Amino acid sequence: MWGRPDILWGLFALAIPIALHLLQLRRYRRVAFSNVSFLRDVQKETQSRHRLRNLLVLLARLITFAALILAFADPMWAPEENPNPSTRQAVSVYIDTSPSMMAAGETGPLIQEAKQKATTLVDAFSETDKFHVFTSEFEGQDQRFLTQTEALERIASAQLSHHAPDLDAVIQRSMDQFRRSEGATPRAFWITDLQKSSHDLQTMNQPDTSVAWHVIPVEGNDVPNVWIDSVWFNAPLALPDQAAALHVRIEHDAREGIDGLPLALRVDGVTAALGSFNLVPGLATDTILRFTHGASGPHMLTVELEDAPVRFDDTHHMGYDVQKGIDVFHWTDGNAPFRKATQLVEQAFESARPLIKVEQGTSLPSPQVLASFDLLVTNGITKPSLGACALVEQFVSGGGSVLVIPDSAAQGLEVLFSALSLDPPVGWMKESGQVSQVRWTHPLYRGVFRAVPSRVDWPEYDRILNRRIKSEEEVLIEANNGAAYLSQIQGTSGRGTVYLLGTNLETGNLTRHGLFVPTLLRIAESARLTEERRYLLGRDLSLTLALNQELNSEREASVSWSVIQLDIPPNQTSVKVVPEVRTTPDGLRLSWGNTLTVPGPYAAQQNDLTIATFGLNPRASESKLASWLPDEWTQELISFGWKNIPVWTQPSEQLAKMVERHIAGERLAWYFFLAAMLGLALETLLLKRWNNLFS
Repeated sequence: MWGRPDILWGLFALAIPIALHLLQLRRYRRVAFSNVSFLRDVQKETQSRHRLRNLLVLLARLITFAALILAFADPMWAPEENPNPSTRQAVSVYIDTSPSMMAAGETGPLIQEAKQKATTLVDAFSETDKFHVFTSEFEGQDQRFLTQTEALERIASAQLSHHAPDLDAVIQRSMDQFRRSEGATPRAFWITDLQKSSHDLQTMNQPDTSVAWHVIPVEGNDVPNVWIDSVWFNAPLALPDQAAALHVRIEHDAREGIDGLPLALRVDGVTAALGSFNLVPGLATDTILRFTHGASGPHMLTVELEDAPVRFDDTHHMGYDVQKGIDVFHWTDGNAPFRKATQLVEQAFESARPLIKVEQGTSLPSPQVLASFDLLVTNGITKPSLGACALVEQFVSGGGSVLVIPDSAAQGLEVLFSALSLDPPVGWMKESGQVSQVRWTHPLYRGVFRAVPSRVDWPEYDRILNRRIKSEEEVLIEANNGAAYLSQIQGTSGRGTVYLLGTNLETGNLTRHGLFVPTLLRIAESARLTEERRYLLGRDLSLTLALNQELNSEREASVSWSVIQLDIPPNQTSVKVVPEVRTTPDGLRLSWGNTLTVPGPYAAQQNDLTIATFGLNPRASESKLASWLPDEWTQELISFGWKNIPVWTQPSEQLAKMVERHIAGERLAWYFFLAAMLGLALETLLLKRWNNLFS
């Protein structure tokens, strides 16, 4: 390989010493002299030695000239395979700035070691090469080639980020840039901690073999990490001044048990609960923080623990709403809105005012408004349209609950059951009977009575729906013929719930029985779990709000929506973005795209009034600090049949030599200069000492 191949044209100058040599050849004149015949043998021997000396002198001169020309052509030896040879390099350098790079290595934080290695690497290349430097942020400014000076400045400005792209995305990022590097040899370097969660070869395709890929690992110290995996409420809707239990799951990779680690809960920036937890090797820790809900409206909670040195996963944010009450939409048949059964259902819910608010209608509201209700009661609907049934299914998929009460003729159930992915009933089994048992241990009935009654006057019926019970269906109340009197079925999306009453309200004595009102109220209280608004940073890019009637009427007059960051640390600036607002069948969608880059608590505001709160959290997989060792990584590559990707484990001060040895090549000019000097020495020896050699 030649650094200046154009100088090789100078080899044609070797004709000059050859021409000079030929010009120096001349004929000897014959001079007659007596008695010289005895010198003929000596003369022949002298001419042969002279001719040999001239040839050796010519060879020495040719070697000298050739060696000098080759030396100035900058010869080098590059053992690394170069599929696209070129005198110019296109160098792509990825600096892993994911949260795991916060860990400490032998020389300090891994991010600092990575920047130091990147600087040495770029310095080792030529100023005429072009460089592509990018980090885990995948910023738009990093989609162009840089000069060597610009690349060094970009490396110096790299900071820890909250994004953790997979290796597949990193490879694609480099390939996109190499497509703009015509005529240059592509070489890519990954300076990373080789974290297993983001370097999973099973989910990747082999990189393009036309590019020379390299791995420069930075290794962190083997220390345990503890992080908050998730938080959730198990109770139904959060209500004002109601006791609450927040469940917290803590993951870790500690090899030894630890007791009494502190845990704190802040609600709206104020400490609401303190607790502690214990670590058991190999097992996650579940604990509960108890507090009391505040006033109705959106609230923000933050759970914190202390774990050094990796701190990005020690905090978990979640937004939720404390409801003023439970909203019930009572959908009744248009032909009988004032029948007695309808009025009895209304009275049952009205008995729990102001906790439960019920709204009656003979048709369903818009999907956005319907999503704001917690419970939908379909009472005696005889002719539901396909569109209305689709709305019911969508409501359940969004997390709402539906109570289906058939009419005395069991009309309209076929279409409604099909929309809810249930087998339609064949009809009524008309036979008199009583309820045989109630599942008192089920959360719906647990605590209704201080003690389970031993002798109960069970509700009576004169008909039961003839239908097949699904395997995942929970029978809460069973008739004495084994049929389901009341059952609960989880929605197809796994969020909402469907309650099916197996009899009607016009006949039998259920509406007069003491079980009627508690059943309706418990269904309303358990209608919807508290909406826990926690999202993954970089993956979830929008928030959907269910629209109540008031918000639905105001959104046309005012579109001043914004998303702001709450609890801003003193050294950070306020984050405020204007989201894209769009009306969808599920509600009002606020999309912020990639504008939110920092985990933390956020609020969606309309006209500076907070409508909802939510938390952005990093991926839990980034908390698993297990990384590939260089030898393990190499073996993993071999097992997948990948082309060999070199792993340079040398410290930063040796990277320049690695580049010179494996990429820039070992420069051989000095060897050719030495050959030229040897050629000159040989020529001098031949001219000065030749005769002495044969004297």
